[in-house]
Amino acid sequence: MFSIEALFQSSQASICLLDSSQKVIFQNQASNKLCGLHEGKKCSQTCVVTSERASGRAVPREGVHFVPNNKMNGQFFDVYFLNEDSRRMVVLSPLRKKFETWLQRFKDRDLSRREMDVAKAALQGFTNQKIADKLRVSKATLKTHLNNIYKKLPEIKKENWR
Repeated sequence: MFSIEALFQSSQASICLLDSSQKVIFQNQASNKLCGLHEGKKCSQTCVVTSERASGRAVPREGVHFVPNNKMNGQFFDVYFLNEDSRRMVVLSPLRKKFETWLQRFKDRDLSRREMDVAKAALQGFTNQKIADKLRVSKATLKTHLNNIYKKLPEIKKENWR
């Protein structure tokens, strides 16, 4: 027999459901592992705070909101906020497989060490300015590395890799 709760519990994604007072009314096992057991307690809303920081704006309380490449607890997630009436479901979809798949694609195309550094930082959601700062290169040098990546993998211009 199909059970949505069983599906949620076995998911690799971290899933929690909050009521209008931000009290956690459901957490799956992945959420318990990532955030700690908060069921029945008020949520510290780490995912909301980090998502707002990453996107530069408040997470709306209505509709569906998506924040890609959000870093929490040293891991990267695509974060989905699904708001219905006064309840909110938060789904954190882990990006490790996506990250590893992209890295392998880059390795298969013989990117230089520096191009790999740029690609890794871009995959982690860093802006061009932050990548340049992190790698201690000028924006012009960074653009050269990015152009080299695009020349070696022209198909990625059409894909959502960053």
